[in-house]
Amino acid sequence: MTAESPRGTGTAAVNSPEKHDQPGTTEILNLNDVTLRFPGAQRPAIQHVSFRVSQGKFVAVIGPSGCGKSTILNLSAGLIKPTRGEVRFNGRRVREVNTDAAYITQAANLLPWLTVKGNIGLGLKLRGFPQEQREDRIAGWIDLVGLNGFEDNFPRELSGGMQKRCSIARALIYDPSIVLMDEPFGPLDAILRLRLQQELLNIWDSNSGTVVFVTHDLTEAICLADEVVVMSRGPGTVRGVVPVPIPRPRDVVSVMESHEFAELHDELWELFKSEIGPPKGA
Repeated sequence: MTAESPRGTGTAAVNSPEKHDQPGTTEILNLNDVTLRFPGAQRPAIQHVSFRVSQGKFVAVIGPSGCGKSTILNLSAGLIKPTRGEVRFNGRRVREVNTDAAYITQAANLLPWLTVKGNIGLGLKLRGFPQEQREDRIAGWIDLVGLNGFEDNFPRELSGGMQKRCSIARALIYDPSIVLMDEPFGPLDAILRLRLQQELLNIWDSNSGTVVFVTHDLTEAICLADEVVVMSRGPGTVRGVVPVPIPRPRDVVSVMESHEFAELHDELWELFKSEIGPPKGA
């Protein structure tokens, strides 16, 4: 995502139809027949997983607990290596930590001794950006995620939602080629979750980038994604890849009230329900 975000935009969506009119054609991430078995495990965590992510696309990965969703992100980030198959990023096999990928987890993981400015600008500092350029980008992203007035606050002085926005800005500010998000809004209450989903959509609409977003929430997947990868229960395999042809920019609430949403939810549920097992007592 481009780090040169204009100041004064807040979190308002910036329409960029040229980004979404043409489907992504450049493949950025490719998992090809990937199986991973952890040492000592009786069965693989995932097996025969194959799917592709095109540049500029927002891809959600859904599935029941234990199906290997987070494992897919860890493989894409180069934190672990597959037992069989291969993971390719920008055409090259991932053999070590993928420094072109940003990783956002459920926990904000902010450094408690750094302020909002310090946390957001950390990646730029580590990459040797000049101070003047760092300050300009930090100010732009603080404005974009709505943290004006909290620049000098420490993480302990922020609400959970503000910490999450700070962690998103920290991940995106240095223009990563791909953003990996592991249920980043999972622990939040329903209202805050909706707000942050909309803010993420607004940021993504105003910046060109690629996202792989892990969730167990069908509604969240439909509202955010261009494509939804449905995983089976563990050992995880890909049950299907479902496109989401809902126009952008999107309003989360409006999407949930649409006819297209209901149809997609039914389609995904048909794939998903057989993977969560029979109800207790059945």
